[in-house]
Amino acid sequence: MSRQASAEPAVVGAAAKKSDAVPGSANRREVRPILVRGASGLPAIGLLLVAARLPIWRAQFAAPQYPNGLDLSAYGNRVDGDLGEINELSHYIGMPPFNFVGMPEMRLWPLVIVVAITAAVLAVVTRRRWLRRLAALAVWLIPIGALADVQFRLWPLGHSLAPTSPIRVTTFTPHVVRPTQLMNFTVHTYPGMASGLIAAATALVTSVTSILKRLSQSTAPSTELRTATY
Repeated sequence: MSRQASAEPAVVGAAAKKSDAVPGSANRREVRPILVRGASGLPAIGLLLVAARLPIWRAQFAAPQYPNGLDLSAYGNRVDGDLGEINELSHYIGMPPFNFVGMPEMRLWPLVIVVAITAAVLAVVTRRRWLRRLAALAVWLIPIGALADVQFRLWPLGHSLAPTSPIRVTTFTPHVVRPTQLMNFTVHTYPGMASGLIAAATALVTSVTSILKRLSQSTAPSTELRTATY
């Protein structure tokens, strides 16, 4: 009994020393997730703000008579490039002009960016797993939805050819992400920088869950050791 009694103060003293160290380590464990969330969320917001001013989709028209090619860039709220020349060429095969003025999705583009930023913040701030996944999914859907909308707008162009056009061609589907061959023109289409930046922002906010999980696993052994000591 005396040997056991003499051992108990030593154990209590060691436990007391460990308990003094616990608050500091607990604070570090609380700070790390905040740093991870900030390191993911802030760059994601920056990428989304930059993406708002860059093209979502691009097309390059290559033909022997155009050694420098013709370019078309679709932004969230406008279309730039050699639009006049492309419309003039399209007229010969009876294709409707590329008229993007007044499209509802272009008027909604600023709101889409605001929603993307809100979802990105929510994805890194909330502790609810289902809400975090839903917010990340919402950001993922923006570049996918934008390219799907471009494809939706391109389809009628190749299927509404005027029968009285000077040059007759069969109906075709312009592709949004792969080359389209039309007579001596090869149209190379691909996502623009905005789509890539939005995808990168989404990857950042999506990685928060796995990083926080690894941090919690790395601190688990020390927690178990303290429990065993006590």
